[in-house]
Amino acid sequence: MGEEFRRGWHPERVRPRGSDARVLVVGAGPAGLEAARALGQRGYQVVLTEASRELGGRVARESRLPGLRAWNRVVEYREQQLRRMPNAEIYLQSPMTADDVIEHGFTHVVVATGSVWRHDGAGRWHTRAIPAEGSPQVLTPDNIMAGGRPRGPRVAVYDDDHYYLGGVVAELLAAEGLDVRLITPAAHVSAWTANTLELVRIRQRVMRAGISVETNRAVARLTTEGVVTACVFTGETQQLEVDTVVMVTARLPSDELYTTLMARKAEWAGASITSVQAIGDAWAPATIAAAVWTGRRYAEELDGPAPAGPVPFRREVTALAPAGADDPGLPAGSPHS
Repeated sequence: MGEEFRRGWHPERVRPRGSDARVLVVGAGPAGLEAARALGQRGYQVVLTEASRELGGRVARESRLPGLRAWNRVVEYREQQLRRMPNAEIYLQSPMTADDVIEHGFTHVVVATGSVWRHDGAGRWHTRAIPAEGSPQVLTPDNIMAGGRPRGPRVAVYDDDHYYLGGVVAELLAAEGLDVRLITPAAHVSAWTANTLELVRIRQRVMRAGISVETNRAVARLTTEGVVTACVFTGETQQLEVDTVVMVTARLPSDELYTTLMARKAEWAGASITSVQAIGDAWAPATIAAAVWTGRRYAEELDGPAPAGPVPFRREVTALAPAGADDPGLPAGSPHS
């Protein structure tokens, strides 16, 4: 999936570091943890800082949701590896500003500060904020995972993300005794999980939790009484009275540190900084697997040679024999040659 073979990333033959550079990794989510682990394995001096009290970022938060506990292995494995490395340091409760980064003078800076869920409902169906004529309480998965809860018993979860989190958040709130209605423009709950073969199991859990589901409907606007939903085919609308709507739509990169450092590029030389790179959700919000992959890619390519060809991976091209030539792998005269 991550093209490790095509890129020559062998799990046991590790390329040694290409310099004595010191690397600062800001943010200990899946991307930051993997970047620090792989850099440490190559022999670089690595400092990993995390603003919160724990490692893991979104993985640590999501693994507390129903059915996702096993996902914390993404954190546990990498933390275990980092704790064993004498060349890796970890600092919790250490938020970093641009001034902090420039003052400490690392050679390379990796920004892995994650992303945040949008409050305004912009996502796949609505590419801009959902119109609001007054509004019920609006929460996001970040609020829910941080301990925030609806202020009334009637909750609408609007899933325009179509992956697993809309169904999981709805299941959590239903288990706490709330009247939950899951609304999605897709034809199925968590529709994208058809690609991961989880769709049936997720729908089973949602049904068993007693969650009301409205598919093929989008939240058209917010009102003081709740939400107005619209059929994605006919546009027919209806009012739904709710106390709270949980927006599971799109995420924005938390890239303030990265953009500030890039704006202060003139100060890098005086601080011995050679490069600053954002990775993971801080660069482009995606899946946990994609965040891990970007961390690994950064570590693999640091101080590496430039790609020999037009793309930085091996192309797998099959050479076709001239018309009428026998396939060397088949007997001469074979009907398939």
